[in-house]
Amino acid sequence: MGTFRLDDQGKAELHNEAERLIARYDSPLETVKALMVYNCELETQILALAHRHPGLVTVSYDDAPPFLG
Repeated sequence: MGTFRLDDQGKAELHNEAERLIARYDSPLETVKALMVYNCELETQILALAHRHPGLVTVSYDDAPPFLG
């Protein structure tokens, strides 16, 4: 899995979404499940973007970091 570098606005948006999900559930287990689903949705969107625009995002399954360009 690669590492994504986010700008401050991106970090704030993800943090706010995580806080919203945490506040929504009473159970820590349900909160973790919701966060995992959210993470999978983001990964799916990245893969779809890479498929539609191969020159924009390169996704690899090795230890190399993602290449945006």
